[in-house]
Amino acid sequence: MLAAFIPYVDAPELELGPLTLKLFGPLVAAGLILGRSRCLEYARRRDLDQALYGHFLVWMLATGFVVSHLVSAFFYYPHEVAKNPWVVLQIWNGLSSMGGFFGGFVGGMIYLRIYCARRPMGAQPALIFGDTSVFGLLIAWCFGRTACSIVHDHPGNIVPEGTFMAVGPWPDGRWRYDLGLVELLFTIVLMLWVYFGARWEKWPPGRLTGLLLTVYAPFRFLLDSLRSDEGVRKVSPIPDARYLSLTPAQWFTIAFLLFGLWLLLIRKPTAADLAYAKDSERIRREAERATTTAAPPTDRA
Repeated sequence: MLAAFIPYVDAPELELGPLTLKLFGPLVAAGLILGRSRCLEYARRRDLDQALYGHFLVWMLATGFVVSHLVSAFFYYPHEVAKNPWVVLQIWNGLSSMGGFFGGFVGGMIYLRIYCARRPMGAQPALIFGDTSVFGLLIAWCFGRTACSIVHDHPGNIVPEGTFMAVGPWPDGRWRYDLGLVELLFTIVLMLWVYFGARWEKWPPGRLTGLLLTVYAPFRFLLDSLRSDEGVRKVSPIPDARYLSLTPAQWFTIAFLLFGLWLLLIRKPTAADLAYAKDSERIRREAERATTTAAPPTDRA
């Protein structure tokens, strides 16, 4: 029987004088840059107003990072908040991916409500914005999970040496699943299928979001069942908090799965789904306004 062997490798660091550059930050930054590029490409291909979506994306990312940290602090590590309440303000100290997804959704919806209330354009359908964000998230998530896997910040349960997909030996001399690496492989397959195998250009708004939620939610639920029961933070040996034996992420995945199934199987497309501001229409209106407001030339003797 062929035994698996995935070595535990410490992430390389670059020394720049007194500064130490770690790969985690650059990988996440590269993921954000490439993800934004793919979002705008999707927006262009679907003739979505790219200026409007660019503002939407800023709101989504900002609220996503904040809520991601708050979910991590209050639901995963409430014992640390009790010891040191200042942890709540340390945005860099702990992030929850599922909390980030939820926060990004909330922030994006708040922006659309504010935007539509201030401009006589009518409501902007949220589904097309969700699809655009999910499309770019795929490649951004690959870079993010690559960063997680090289710093090994999502250790799984202890398993015997040679277990399929086990990584080791860890600093404690034991073998574990590296959940960041497992999710990275899953996301790469999903990304390649959507980018090169699916005909997403012809899909109605909401189908891409519904499909990815429906596929990802049960996978993540099972993956979280392999989380280490010894705590995932090096600074805290206390296990993550559980609620009715489930992690916070597992509760999120249940909600995500129900929403994804609703999008795929229950909700019917409507004419309003495509009534969003298009780049072509915005450019035409701006050209018309520029023509009508231009002052006529005056003849001078």
